[in-house]
Amino acid sequence: MGNRRPLLLAAGLLGAGIATALAPATAEELPARIDWGERYTVSSPIAGVVREIAVRAGDRVEAEQPLFTLDTRRLQADARAAEAKRERLRLELTEADREVERAEELYDRTLIAVRELELARIERSMAAARLARAEAQLQKIRVDIGDSRIEAPAAGRMLSVTVTVGEAVSPALAPPVLATLGTTDPMRAVTTVDAATAAGLEPGQPARVGIDGERFSGTVGVIGWEPEDIGFGTGYRVDIHFSPPDSLRLRAGQSAEVRLGSGE
Repeated sequence: MGNRRPLLLAAGLLGAGIATALAPATAEELPARIDWGERYTVSSPIAGVVREIAVRAGDRVEAEQPLFTLDTRRLQADARAAEAKRERLRLELTEADREVERAEELYDRTLIAVRELELARIERSMAAARLARAEAQLQKIRVDIGDSRIEAPAAGRMLSVTVTVGEAVSPALAPPVLATLGTTDPMRAVTTVDAATAAGLEPGQPARVGIDGERFSGTVGVIGWEPEDIGFGTGYRVDIHFSPPDSLRLRAGQSAEVRLGSGE
């Protein structure tokens, strides 16, 4: 009985040590910088003239919301011409089908040689190929007309608008950057930690982000594998994802504090 108390004390100390080792990597507040969840470059896949701009820098937009419209008058004219060509080629294919039917009937009656029958069939195949090319060209024009309506790739805030109404854009010369967009749900608080702290972190672990006295729940996102200096001294980058209210109107580069773990 006399030896049980030291053994229990030792076991308690050992258990406390294990619990400490399994606790969150750090509970101290770390300096951080706010950044957009994702940054998108909005461009145009087709050449054209900007007819309408529906947003301004700073606007909050939803995914697939229209941002820009290009002038489609030339495309619409091309589409009408392609539709007329398609109808003409459909008539040609119908006539080629009739010619094959007549040739087969004459061949069955031994009134024409097999060569003439084969020529009729070749002409029908060529007419079908011409019609298929015309339909593909019409489909491409329709896709280009759809691409003239440029939409937001994700919900977020417009960071900049770099074109004006009447400006011509052409992806053949260079990818035309029309605007940039940053997503705000979630946003990121970016900090750096030492190697030991980084080794104890896993994506999805809870964290807290502090901004001007307000605190927001978040989760650990990307954990860097190479040291870098992003303004807080050299360390391993850690991204904390969090969802601030729209009313806060955060901007990239604002200062923040991060507390890893769920504690306040």
